Amino acid sequence: HKTTLVVTLARLEPKIDLSAKMAETDLCFYMNFIFLNSADMLKEKMGGFLGGMAAKAINADDKVSGKVAEQLTEAIPAATAEMGLKIEAKTVYRVGALCTVKFTIDGADPVALVTKAKGDEAGSAMTDIIEAMGVLGVEGGAKSIEDKMLPKVKAGLMEKLAESIPAKMEEAGLKVKAIAKEPSEQAEWFYTTLEGMSS
Repeated sequence: HKTTLVVTLARLEPKIDLSAKMAETDLCFYMNFIFLNSADMLKEKMGGFLGGMAAKAINADDKVSGKVAEQLTEAIPAATAEMGLKIEAKTVYRVGALCTVKFTIDGADPVALVTKAKGDEAGSAMTDIIEAMGVLGVEGGAKSIEDKMLPKVKAGLMEKLAESIPAKMEEAGLKVKAIAKEPSEQAEWFYTTLEGMSS
């Protein structure tokens, strides 16, 4: 029976392009935020004893993480769009002091990206390269350039967001830890962190 099953399974060739699925997964990442002083910040903003009571009553972590998640899922895609990078952002977990946002890179304009990173001259050179690829009939053209660029763009973005978001929030009096994770690392980090937070 085992041999028959193996042969039968071998005949059922999957119609899914696994490399495309892997590339899709490769272009997403998770930003995890742990809010360290939500209650103190609300207490300070609302003032004194009443502020402290209010911070407890309204669940400060939940209130702050909700507001921050809403702002991030709007502001980051808007900012990256100006750089020629299309990103989707979705809050996938938000309980207490922990909030997780999933970012998926959904495409890019290589010319805009290069221009933003390296200046007008480099952007112009990239335009010439893409046009030349079209003239020469190079398979994939701009798409193949985009596919090669995006993993590097993602790595840079993960690093930048993990540094810049806490710095920006600290200016507003909110202390937060930001941890960027690849999809393959997220589950282990997430469950270990939840366990640590609940003990």
